[in-house]
Amino acid sequence: MAAKKAARPSRSRPSASSSAPAGQLKQLRSKVQELRQKLTEAAHKRQLDVRVINEAKRARDQVSKQMRMLRDQGRKLAVELKSALSESDRRHKAREKALAKIAELKAELSSKTQELKRKSYELAEVAREAAAKAHAIIEEPAPAPEAQAPDEAAPSSSAPPQAQSENSPEPQPWEKER
Repeated sequence: MAAKKAARPSRSRPSASSSAPAGQLKQLRSKVQELRQKLTEAAHKRQLDVRVINEAKRARDQVSKQMRMLRDQGRKLAVELKSALSESDRRHKAREKALAKIAELKAELSSKTQELKRKSYELAEVAREAAAKAHAIIEEPAPAPEAQAPDEAAPSSSAPPQAQSENSPEPQPWEKER
């Protein structure tokens, strides 16, 4: 029973000296209220800090993801640019080769055309001479069998066309047509 008596709070009687503990109690209550307010503010600040930290993490993750995407995109663009430059260089070299081949073929065509004109002119000259000889043979009276032997025939007065072209200083007819 003695324990029960100790567990019960004793009622104090109002006395003149009781105002001092009431002032302390009031002071303690205001201090508790102040501490609760500070604790609430600290908890609120902590929640805000946690939100800010979470948002910062999300933003950092998003920026990191965008940077990876941009880096990958940059690599792809670099590969495409390198490919385009090499393709351009390859096409430029192929174009240069084609132009050189065209110039070579033009020169060959020009020389072959010149040669063809010369041969055509020579062929025309030979044809004219053959026609003249055929005409002379047709117009000649029939030779008597004892008249002349073929070995003693008179030499032709005209020189071959090639010998004439080498000795003459003026350009040939096939060269004039140019």
